[in-house]
Amino acid sequence: MNSYSVEGIVIKRHNLGEADKLITLFTPDHGKITVMAKGIRKLSSKRAGSLELFNLVKAAIVKGRGDLDTLTEVQTLHTFSSWRKHLGRVTLAYQLAEVVDKLTPDRQPHPRVFEILKNSLSQIGNLKIDWKTKIDQWLLNILIDLGYWPLHKPFTGDIQSFMEDIANRPLHSHKLLNRLK
Repeated sequence: MNSYSVEGIVIKRHNLGEADKLITLFTPDHGKITVMAKGIRKLSSKRAGSLELFNLVKAAIVKGRGDLDTLTEVQTLHTFSSWRKHLGRVTLAYQLAEVVDKLTPDRQPHPRVFEILKNSLSQIGNLKIDWKTKIDQWLLNILIDLGYWPLHKPFTGDIQSFMEDIANRPLHSHKLLNRLK
């Protein structure tokens, strides 16, 4: 039985069947991976709280037969609780997670993008009136690291439209953010 351990941020969750969930983690060493968390939706599950969106976790995973591995153990490393009660800040976190999910391929490591995401989640609670400039800079840093924008060239257009063009699909979190303004 092949198993491995990862540190990652929960960027997406999807119900599967009656008791299971598909959890997408973004990790520095394995990139974006989706794992099955069996029994996580049962009331008796002790792992459910650890697998909330945006949590930084350490997970033990067993390789599956296909592309889908199974999560066996999980430990919460950081919950970024300082901003979770503020809808606007949660929306910013969701925007970052959505961009990372839609612009990164599965199982391709991007350690710098992981650090940008982790640091951004840590800083969301400290944002002031310049939050729009800050989030655009984080998004631009992700685009630069993924090779979608040159390092020393300033970005002058609409970053949301640019990312939607790259992803070939709309980003939903930006629409939520505009409703909160």
